Amino acid sequence: DYHHRFGHANRETVVNELRQRFFIKHLRAYVFSVMKDCQTCKIRKCQPVSPRMAPLPEARLTPHIRPFSTVGIDYLGPLEVVNARRKEKRYVAVFTCLVTRALHLEVAHGLSTEACIMAIRRFRYTRTTNFIGANNELRKQIAANHYSSADSFTDTHTTWRFNPPSAPHMGGVWERMVRSVKEAMNAFNDGGRLNDEILLTALADSESLINSRPLTYMPHASSDSEALTPNHFILGSSTEKKEQVRVLPHPAEALRNSYKRATELTDHFWDRLLKEYVPTLHRRSKWVDEGQQLEIRSLVFITEGAREEWLRAKVEEIFPGSDGRIRQAIVRTAHGKRLKRPVVKLAKIEAEIDKLIVVYFVC
Repeated sequence: DYHHRFGHANRETVVNELRQRFFIKHLRAYVFSVMKDCQTCKIRKCQPVSPRMAPLPEARLTPHIRPFSTVGIDYLGPLEVVNARRKEKRYVAVFTCLVTRALHLEVAHGLSTEACIMAIRRFRYTRTTNFIGANNELRKQIAANHYSSADSFTDTHTTWRFNPPSAPHMGGVWERMVRSVKEAMNAFNDGGRLNDEILLTALADSESLINSRPLTYMPHASSDSEALTPNHFILGSSTEKKEQVRVLPHPAEALRNSYKRATELTDHFWDRLLKEYVPTLHRRSKWVDEGQQLEIRSLVFITEGAREEWLRAKVEEIFPGSDGRIRQAIVRTAHGKRLKRPVVKLAKIEAEIDKLIVVYFVC
């Protein structure tokens, strides 16, 4: 009664009020047991599920492949440009190689599906013919709008995978690149007014700068003369200056030696990547403990916005990750809307089901 009377206050507050009128043996333990069984407190204090951090996907650990064979895609913007005294919005499609961490930037003139397709096509014909990023939903969207590029864009060499909404942590590998692009563009442009030509130049400068960044720590006592960078896998060196190959008298001999040297350099770069860079990716800075697993029909809060704005929902489908832990779920809200969310956005309501059913449907 005192716990409810004082607005479900903390344990010490309830203990203090009771001691002014009563002497109760083991009072703190008794108050704690009452608060532990309080349905209102369980709902108020529930926290999102945090499963153990997942291992790196296989796509990030596959060596000796062509750069940009597997990429993550994100958008940056809007950026305001001025053309003929008319202000327009531009967006930047950010493509990052999941293995070498190389970067490619393309300008998109809007958020339409067609603008996105054109940016991806330009990237595709510049860098590679195979890349990974979403699924059949985009193919259906392209076909429904009858774009002329649909056939070339949805060939069998392209596999698409979408992250669920409200899950930027699942795309941290490209979210971090977006931040790097913003920092580089601010350094090059310094707040000046942009037009399309200046924007393209600033993006080219930013791309070159980011691709020349060190991927590994370079100790003083090292046999290598420079740190490993994404440009080593694109250009063969950290900058645009490539190693000069001595031309031998016989063309066939020169060709054989050039090929051998290129192969040796490529193998050397990949060996360094596996020995120096990949081990740094396995560090878990958070989510190191096992969280409570969601189950079908579990009652949850969707933790978006302020706590008083959280929606109640019921889990209908669950999707385990490669390690078997539940990473995503489809939930149905009290209004009948189905939403797909990562489990880190779902707070399980630990309450007695018969007491909670009334709360769930009335609220």
